[in-house]
Amino acid sequence: MIYPNPRHLRAFVTIAATGSLAAAARTLHIGQPALSQALVNLEELVGVRLLERTTRSLVLTAAGHEFLRDAQRVLQENERLVLHGQQWAQARRGRISLLTVPSVAHRLLPGIVRHFSASRPEVVIEVHDHADPVLRQHIQRGEGDVAIFTKTQAEADERTLPFLRDPFRFVCHCDHPLATAAQVEGRQLGDERLILMRQGTLFRAYADTVLRELRLKYAPVEVDQPATLIGMVEAGLGVSLLPGLSCPPAALHTVVSVPLVKPDVFRQIVFFRAGEREPMPAVSAFVNDALDFLMQAPLSLPVGVQLSRPPAADIARFLGN
Repeated sequence: MIYPNPRHLRAFVTIAATGSLAAAARTLHIGQPALSQALVNLEELVGVRLLERTTRSLVLTAAGHEFLRDAQRVLQENERLVLHGQQWAQARRGRISLLTVPSVAHRLLPGIVRHFSASRPEVVIEVHDHADPVLRQHIQRGEGDVAIFTKTQAEADERTLPFLRDPFRFVCHCDHPLATAAQVEGRQLGDERLILMRQGTLFRAYADTVLRELRLKYAPVEVDQPATLIGMVEAGLGVSLLPGLSCPPAALHTVVSVPLVKPDVFRQIVFFRAGEREPMPAVSAFVNDALDFLMQAPLSLPVGVQLSRPPAADIARFLGN
C-alpha cells in the first residue's frame, strides 16, 4: 500500500485552514502550482475529491471533512515521532540501566542522580545495586548500559574509565587501643581477631594482600555482607579492613576507621561499558554529568578517598566518540 506523503498532507491541511491556494502557498512558502499539484497527487492517491473549488474559495467535501481529521492526527503523530527522536539524540529522553556496587550506590549515586535528573527529567534511570560477584554476572549476560565497580586485572583498559581511588582502612571499635592512632601498619594486625569478607570476594582479596605475610594469632571470622562485618566490629568482636567508601559514616560513633599504611592498599573505582554497542546519548550524558558533579560538588568523602577526572581523550574513547 502507498501512503500519503506528509508534505501533501500538510498542503491539504493548510489549504483547508486558509480556504484558498494563494493563502496556503504564502503560509507554506511554496508556489501555487506546486501546491495545486500536491493536492492533485493526494486526491489521486486516496481516490476521492477532498476539496471543491467555488468561485471565491475552496471548500471541503464530505470526504474531505473526515480526511482532514485523520490528516491532522497523522501530522501530529509525525511531529511527536520526530520530537521524541530529537529528544533522544539530545539526551533529553531515554532510559539508562545502571549497575553499581552498593558502596557507590549509597555514598555517591544519590547526588549524581539528583544532579542529572534536574536537567533531564524525562530520562529514566534504573539502578541495580549488587555485590561485586553478582554485578559481574549481570554484566557477563550483557545486561545494563553502564556499570560502576572495582576494576580488576581482568577488565580491559579500553572498557573502563577510572575516576576514584579508594584506599583500605583499619576498622575497629571506638574503645580499641588503635582507635586513636594516626595510622595503622599491616604488621600490627597479627595479634588481632580479624572479621573479614568470605574468601572469593574482592574485599577479601585486597585484605589478603595485607595479611599474607603475617602469622595470624586467630583464624579470621568470615562473613558475606559488609553490614554484618560492621555489626560485629561494633559489638567489639574484632577488627577489619574496608575501603573508605564502605566504612561506617562518622555518625556511627562506636566504630572508627584509621588510615592503613605499609602496605598501601586501594581499589580503583571505574565506569565500565558492557558489550560492544555504542552508548545511547543519554548514557554518554550521564557519564559526563556524573564526572562534572563529582569533581565540583562539595562531597563529604572519607579521608584518603581521591577523585580524579579522566582526560578528555579517555572519556571520548570510553564513550566511543
